[in-house]
Amino acid sequence: MKDDNFIINVNIGGFRFPLNIARKDEEIYRNAEKKANKVLTDNQKKYHQRSAEEILSITAFQIAVALSKAEIAKDLAPVIEKLNELDEEVLKALSD
Repeated sequence: MKDDNFIINVNIGGFRFPLNIARKDEEIYRNAEKKANKVLTDNQKKYHQRSAEEILSITAFQIAVALSKAEIAKDLAPVIEKLNELDEEVLKALSD
């Protein structure tokens, strides 16, 4: 049903991304947003001399490592593909 989906705005590092998600998954997306911003903020403090792109790359890599550790027995190909898509979106947004 169409009513089962809605748009949320996710803010990662000051970049707003509207996402169309299933209502039942909203908490997952909100928690992921908080976790991604926590890692990003920590990296911005730790690597303040680095460019925004480097910090985002480090952050994406750290999140990917955490996912790999948590889901080592599962096939991560779809997750890695999505991370690459999101990384491309972030880099595009940074270049605009």
